[in-house]
Formats: sequence, C-alpha cells, structure tokens
Amino acid sequence: MLSDADRDEALGPSDAEELAKAAFLIGEGQEGTELLSRAHQQYLSEGSVCEAARCAFWLGFTALLNGENAPANGWLARAERLLADQPDCVEKGYLLLPAGYRAVHGGDPGTAVATFERVAEIGRRFGDHDLTALGLQGKGRALIRSGEVGRGVSLLDEAMIAVTAGEVSPFVAGGVYCSVIEACGEMFDVRRAQEWTSALEQWCASQPDVVPYRGHCRLRRAEILELHGAWNAAMDEVSQANESFQASRAAGQALYRMGELHRLRGEFKKAEEVSAGGCVGPLSARKCAAATCPRRY
Repeated sequence: MLSDADRDEALGPSDAEELAKAAFLIGEGQEGTELLSRAHQQYLSEGSVCEAARCAFWLGFTALLNGENAPANGWLARAERLLADQPDCVEKGYLLLPAGYRAVHGGDPGTAVATFERVAEIGRRFGDHDLTALGLQGKGRALIRSGEVGRGVSLLDEAMIAVTAGEVSPFVAGGVYCSVIEACGEMFDVRRAQEWTSALEQWCASQPDVVPYRGHCRLRRAEILELHGAWNAAMDEVSQANESFQASRAAGQALYRMGELHRLRGEFKKAEEVSAGGCVGPLSARKCAAATCPRRY
C-alpha cells in the first residue's frame, strides 16, 4: 500500500521510513537502504534533526551488523554529529548501541555492561520499548561474558518477555530472539535454548512475510533436533537455513552445522569439505580455525 502511494506521489519522510522497515522485513535490503536514505534527507530538509539522526543510526547499525564497516562508520559518525547539539532524546540512546557491541566483541564486558545499562535507562525514560529491550539483551549478554551468568540470564528473559508480549516492533523483535538464543548456546543452556527456539518458531509463523530471521529460526531448530538425535530432520532444516542465508555472514554457522551432522552420520569426507568453509555453531564448544571465518574475532 505504501509503495502504491509512493508511485502516485512521493511519500513524506515518516511514511518513507515505515516503507523502508517493511522492505527490510521482507528481505529487500537494498530497497530499504535507499528508502531510509531518502527519509533521512527529507528530515534534514525540513529541519527534523533527531529524526534524521535516527535514520542515519539505522543505516549505520544495519551496515555494521552486515560487516560493511566503512558505510557503517560514516552513517554513525553523521548521526553523532547531528545529535551533538541536541537536547536529551531517545536517539542518543540508540547511538550507544554500537559502542556496547564493540566493547563486548573487543573483550571489554565491563564497559559493555555500563553502556547497555545506560541504553536501557534511556529507553525506559522515553518509553521506547525497542530500545529498552535492546539494552536489556545487550547488558545480559555482557554480564554472561563477564561471568555473572545468573544476572545475565535474568535480563535476557526479561527482554524476551517484552518481545513475546508484543511490546517490541518486528524490526527489533527478531534480532532480540536470535541474540538471546545464541546466548543460550554460549552457556550450553539447552533447555532455555529449546524454549526460546520454540517461541521464535511461533513468532515467525505469525509473521509469514518476514524473511531476515527465518533462516536463524531453522538453524536453531536444527541444533535442537541434532541434540535429540534427529539428524536427518536437522539436516533438512539446516539446508533450508543455508539457502536463506546465501552469501551472508550467518552462512558460516549453517555450513558448520551441516559439517557436524555429516560427521555424526559417519560421512567424514563430506564433513571435512563442508566445515572447511564453516563456523562456530552456537551449541558447540569447538573453535573455528578458518582464517577467513567472519566470526573469528
């Protein structure tokens, strides 16, 4: 409907932003990027600085998660510049997210905990459920990596309650699901992983047009099936997950899981061939030695 309206007359920035989100959710990433860039420019032209910075943040953060560091840095730097002279706003909370994730992956969970705590506080202050959930899951994962597993798990479960209650937008919900399930794998908490994987399956089924998280859902389901000994069913799931990932960074996880399944079935040559391009499976204790592995920090 938004696309039809846009063909008749160019959408305003808020509608263009919504159309961009819809494009991302159905897997049209390039179209989503173009629409979000357009909304950003429209907001700037009308003097809506915070809104323009919000678009710049999502353009940068999405690029960062896709491993596109140069455009990510450019958009995030622009968002920071735009907000430098602005009063307190929720967009400043969003801009803390990249710093938190970089601290986690840089081996500094203490800084990450403090950063995500500020994120969640800003989210609560401005009544932004998306930001609050992102802050909670980020702090939870940072606490787990710093050894405070009990506190971390409690925050992850709290973030997931907001997701399952429908308080969080689809644009954020799928990412929180996948992050929390991945954290369960890091802790080897199979029971919790199974519970949240089942919830993710139901969420994906309730939103049949959503593309970005369906592959992750299949991959997590394959891991659970593997642990239950249903190796053939697990291979079917992971094969479909691999097709949906295509050339994305997550494809390494799918290849690794395929290799593990071949190994368990005694197909050692196939396991070696597939795993050569694979990655660390979230429920596996093994480390990926491939120099080109995108998850090798």
